[in-house]
Amino acid sequence: MNLPILLLLATHFTIAAALTAHPPRRTISNAPTSKNYITRHNKIGACVRIPSPSHLFVSASPPQTNIPTTTERNHPSSHDDSSPSNHYSAVIVGGGPAGLLTAIMLAQLPSTTFHRFSSTHPPPRIAIYDRLPPPPPPSNLSYSTDVSKYYLLGLGHRGQRALRRFDVWDAVAEASVPVVGRKDWSPGKTAEEDGVVRLSSEKLVETRVLARDKLVGVLRGVIETRYADVIELNYGYQVDPITFGQEGEDAPVKLAVSQCIPVGDDNEECRIDQGNVAPKIISADFLVGADGAARTIANAMERNDEQRRQKLHPIRRALFNKPSFRVKRFVDDNQRVYKSIPISFPKHWPSNLNYSARSTNNRAALEALPSDANGNYCALLLLRPDDELARAECDPKLLREFFDAEYPQFSPLIGDDVMSDVAKKGASALPGFRFAGPRLHEGGRTVILGDAVHTVKPYYGLGANTALEDVSILSDALNSTPDLPSAVQQFTKQRATDSRALVTLSRGMDRPGKIGTMRFVLPLILDSMFHKLAPRIFDPSMFGMFQMEGVGFREIQLRKRRDRLLQALVIGTGISLFGKGVKYSVRSLAKATGLSDVAISCCMLCSAVLVGVVRNMAAKRSSAA
Repeated sequence: MNLPILLLLATHFTIAAALTAHPPRRTISNAPTSKNYITRHNKIGACVRIPSPSHLFVSASPPQTNIPTTTERNHPSSHDDSSPSNHYSAVIVGGGPAGLLTAIMLAQLPSTTFHRFSSTHPPPRIAIYDRLPPPPPPSNLSYSTDVSKYYLLGLGHRGQRALRRFDVWDAVAEASVPVVGRKDWSPGKTAEEDGVVRLSSEKLVETRVLARDKLVGVLRGVIETRYADVIELNYGYQVDPITFGQEGEDAPVKLAVSQCIPVGDDNEECRIDQGNVAPKIISADFLVGADGAARTIANAMERNDEQRRQKLHPIRRALFNKPSFRVKRFVDDNQRVYKSIPISFPKHWPSNLNYSARSTNNRAALEALPSDANGNYCALLLLRPDDELARAECDPKLLREFFDAEYPQFSPLIGDDVMSDVAKKGASALPGFRFAGPRLHEGGRTVILGDAVHTVKPYYGLGANTALEDVSILSDALNSTPDLPSAVQQFTKQRATDSRALVTLSRGMDRPGKIGTMRFVLPLILDSMFHKLAPRIFDPSMFGMFQMEGVGFREIQLRKRRDRLLQALVIGTGISLFGKGVKYSVRSLAKATGLSDVAISCCMLCSAVLVGVVRNMAAKRSSAA
């Protein structure tokens, strides 16, 4: 056998040996197993309440509440996860709207469905863990008297449909106020009568607005009233995965629960207990990560996937094993920060409108939503991070001068004490765009949903509504599949591509600079024009499609791509035909008059300019009259 053939055979067997020498090992999370891990991996020592990016209004300082030092339902002191008292049918990490609605959904599952994935005897045991104290109940007067402390959210058809499905909508509707449209002031238009009212006649449902904390309070009240024997509410605890139940078919998820000690008087931050108490170890048949932008479970899934890949041989990892889970974090190249401002509008201003105004030179924008039906509003002043008005301890006179010049319709409604408070406090940043994928589950017993999966800026009302919609889709998956592994895989199949499309579409409408503005405005103009001309061929604008029921974000993305292609073909064909028509007209006139083609072209151009000037002058005279 000659030398080249021997070399080829040697190379072949070397690569084959490399690919088979390191088979995939069982995936084990690097989550904490002792107090030392909690201390070592929390050097900063703070658990921050990260506002859900699904809301337009983000609180600068949440309300003061009584800080619980224990869970609302006392835990046994045992640290043995095998104890029945430490085992749960389901554990939900995150006590926000999506987490609480998930618990309600699980409590409503038929017993035959629930016990397909739970080993606990009836009734099921469901635990919710959140790192911070609970917000005040919805009847608390602070929601009306301290409106700037709470960030507001608008519930559209996606969120309302989910809340209705799980029989909590009546309580939410009672705690919210309607918004039937908006009143906009363009830059330079500052008189009260200059605002243009646009009613939301095309929406499927009437938007309802309430504070995010009030929504949490409503859902918490539903749990305490209807499901106290099934659902445990635990506040002031952080949960970290130890394993994801991949040791065997019946192996549960194991979790370390550590106490979070509140820091400061505003209940905004807490630190992990680094004393002598070791984390409590619990287990669960089903784990749901709904902890928003904190992403405790999602980050553990990302680390777990990276550990699994690092155990593979480099050649195998490079050629055949791409990451199966990651959190894609986009660089925010169009940053905006905000300061919240309480405003009380006079009685002749409708209290069911969203008031919006933009300043000249695109320096700032003001957005205000109602906190109640009595004219109390919470407004956001959106600024660039380097704006002097965004600084803490800003001169109140500068802020007042800015409002007098740019927003004189609002300035008299803001007292000097409020203006001083707004100037002194620092600005808060809006969340960046992120999505998790391409799978939304880990093993067969863990799933993530809500803002932990898709984070968008709170401009278009898609954050909280899509988070609540996730719960409804998870319910469909649990009810339509034979077991839990099939259900979490089905949830990934239905929601992963939609979540990525949601973030991609939202980010595409938030590009910086003049080019970004054109990329936002031009498609809206084209969509409106073409949809009116041929509604059976061309879809409505992006915002119109967001309001369509039963249309996913991936479908919207694909249909908009089709529309852009058809629009380009129509415009290109029109330009081509117009050019040929002009060319034919020029030649015909040149032949009839004996003039050159250039002379005829110049005459036609001058005529077009003259017609435009005359029309402009006539329009100015009519507006002056």
